[in-house]
Amino acid sequence: MLKRDRRTMHPQISAYFSDGASTSVSVRTVQRTVINMGSQSRRPTRVPLLTALHKALLLSWARQHYHWTVDDWKHVIWSDESRFQLYRTDARVRVWRQHH
Repeated sequence: MLKRDRRTMHPQISAYFSDGASTSVSVRTVQRTVINMGSQSRRPTRVPLLTALHKALLLSWARQHYHWTVDDWKHVIWSDESRFQLYRTDARVRVWRQHH
């Protein structure tokens, strides 16, 4: 089921395998089974992966800025800040991937 739709949530899988009142599969059992099968929850990739041209351009840029001082770097605006939350209520979509 995960191979067809990697955005499937644990409650959906549990409901799929539960057969009314006679058979019940808990969400926690589904979660443990999915993890034991080698899958892990990740955010989906939102940007294309780097091409050979992108890698060459990044390497060229790094070589041009190799000798910058700390004072030079203080004038750069960084936009790759991490996002932190105390509770998982951001409603972001997650997908299941196999371990590499």
